[in-house]
Amino acid sequence: MLTTISVVFLIGGAMTAPTTGECPNILDAAGVSQMFAPMIAHSIHSLTLEDIRYFFEEDATEENGIPTVNMDLNSDRRVLPDAPLAGYDDDFSTIGMKTFDVVMRNMNRTWWGITNFNTLDKLTHAFHMAEIWDKTAEQYKLVKQLLDPESEICGCITDIENNDVLNYLNLLAFKIKYPGITSGNKTITDQYIVSRAKRSAAYNFGGGYKFGGGYNFGWKRSGLANFDGFDFNFSDIELLKDIAEKLVDEDGVITEHVDSAEHWQTWREMVKEGMDESGYYDLAVFLFCMLN
Repeated sequence: MLTTISVVFLIGGAMTAPTTGECPNILDAAGVSQMFAPMIAHSIHSLTLEDIRYFFEEDATEENGIPTVNMDLNSDRRVLPDAPLAGYDDDFSTIGMKTFDVVMRNMNRTWWGITNFNTLDKLTHAFHMAEIWDKTAEQYKLVKQLLDPESEICGCITDIENNDVLNYLNLLAFKIKYPGITSGNKTITDQYIVSRAKRSAAYNFGGGYKFGGGYNFGWKRSGLANFDGFDFNFSDIELLKDIAEKLVDEDGVITEHVDSAEHWQTWREMVKEGMDESGYYDLAVFLFCMLN
């Protein structure tokens, strides 16, 4: 895979900004997968500035340009423009303990993180994401040696308004806040639509939808979504019905939580699946281009 990008880099070099129509061929020639946008959204949605500094660029700033899903489910701002500082406690010496501490400090906040996840669910998710970043870090070092941040490849990668990365991040934010919203199951989706329609200004989200299922964060290699006509600048209440009806991908919910050894087996298999090598490569290229 890295041989492909090195050849493209050597024969391509720094060029003028490519057009949106040229980018699919440019990225394909560089070995970037067709599942690039949804895979990137999955891989960066909970990234923090501390994680970027630990795994990828130690001098990254607060204006790092890596968009993430807002962990505050009460906020109307679904996607943040930069990976935020999470407030890792530097009294802890390992990234694992720092991650554990952040989840535990927020364990009583039902509106933080992922709807209907218990504390062990959230910890499992946090360590799962850390594994993805750790596996990506080695490829990042190699990409950094080969790729020119001024290249056409990076020009296409960083055009997140047109390459669907922002669209998939917004969609993922809906899936996290409203698990099963794209499942096609009207028992679930109608509950969200009715609940939001009745929501008062004083309503506290709280993650308390009755069915109790959580976002299924296991990587799903389904077809690409069609975002034609979608404007994620609109509010949740304005978009929920269209998302439930037009972006159906049968992405269901997790109804078994990490509350027993038996249920852990389900989660264990899900997190072990991870991504294939193309996903780690895509993420390494994306992060390099965005951070440099």
